[in-house]
Amino acid sequence: MSDNFLIDPVFWMGIYLMGYTIAIIVFSLPELLNWVNRIPRPAIRIFTLSTFIVPVIALPFTEGPRMEIPTPIALIMGIILLGMNFIIKISAQKQIGISPVLKGKGKLVTTGVYGIVRNPLYLSNGLLAMGMAILFRSLYAFLFSIPYLLSYLPIIRLEERDLLEKYGREYLDYRKKVPWRMIPKLF
Repeated sequence: MSDNFLIDPVFWMGIYLMGYTIAIIVFSLPELLNWVNRIPRPAIRIFTLSTFIVPVIALPFTEGPRMEIPTPIALIMGIILLGMNFIIKISAQKQIGISPVLKGKGKLVTTGVYGIVRNPLYLSNGLLAMGMAILFRSLYAFLFSIPYLLSYLPIIRLEERDLLEKYGREYLDYRKKVPWRMIPKLF
């Protein structure tokens, strides 16, 4: 690999793993979550972007093998996945706001995109990772996108624990109506 750490895929995977570990620890310990709520919102946004978005965008530009996908197919598939990512992300954030974790107990959102999939923001991040990997035909980025998407499952479980505590029966009814965490309910 090169002397430039920014084009080393291990650097970006390491950034993600460090941030992910911090997020899991914070979500696991309610006393830490209360402390985090006192951190300025811009700092939380910077942490979130630098942990969960920047590595996914940077990884396809790193050194490493390329997937053997014809360019037109990679362009079409990549653009479709990125388009789906943006539509889902914009729809979800329009419904819940930019920093839902920092809000107190508001109304449980169960309509719109949340009436189709329980965790649309995490789904959109997975589509972003796969779309970027395919668009730029990066094998490392594509292989990373699979555990990246699956790594949201522990975070979702911790969030669901809190949602169940906050909303009780209302959240249980919602889970029955929208059974899948990151797979859209199409019928």
